[in-house]
Amino acid sequence: MKKLMVWGYSAQSLDELAKRKVPKVSLGEVGISEEFNPKKTHPDFDFPWSWFVKGQEIPPMPEKVYVCLKKARSVTFDFLPYSDFFIMSDRFLEFIKKYGFEHNFGISKVVIVNTKGELLTDETYYLIRIVSWEIEDEIIYPDLGMDEEGFSLEAYTNSDKDILLSTNHNYSRAFMVSENLKDKILENFSLPFLYTLKEWKEQNDYEIIGFDKS
Repeated sequence: MKKLMVWGYSAQSLDELAKRKVPKVSLGEVGISEEFNPKKTHPDFDFPWSWFVKGQEIPPMPEKVYVCLKKARSVTFDFLPYSDFFIMSDRFLEFIKKYGFEHNFGISKVVIVNTKGELLTDETYYLIRIVSWEIEDEIIYPDLGMDEEGFSLEAYTNSDKDILLSTNHNYSRAFMVSENLKDKILENFSLPFLYTLKEWKEQNDYEIIGFDKS
């Protein structure tokens, strides 16, 4: 049985994101469109393929989309969660596939630009769709349900995979990774946002942050 960590961006990580110049999705710094429009670089994320419900056919994703970053001079992230999607580099995708990520819910190639439409990177990026009800949850939460917020202080898996997705909403925009993989992640990625489950709970504690949950 392997103990799990969280690889993702917590509610309290905004200052750290700003320091590392990582675009903040929650503050509207990332826009996605099928065709780049300099007059509307951050349109509503409302496309036939951008929302889907269980029991209905899911429309195919386009071959290519544009991701526009505000106030950015370069691309400083390996992945970003965006609604029910992840924006991720080819390098990141190959890494997580190597350690167990095998989902194929839809993918588009991404062109990352600034608000002038200028290309910000030659590296290949993708927009990956995640369909939560198709995820086979392979994670064991020993104390899930003990916490009214649905957080856990520890999590384990019996899977042979080292990178997993969770159906729990508190972890749905992050990756669950085996502690055994921590050194490999640190070797391959610069300053990743890695947390123990206890740290993740503290980093997303709405009472401490002062968010209104209503």
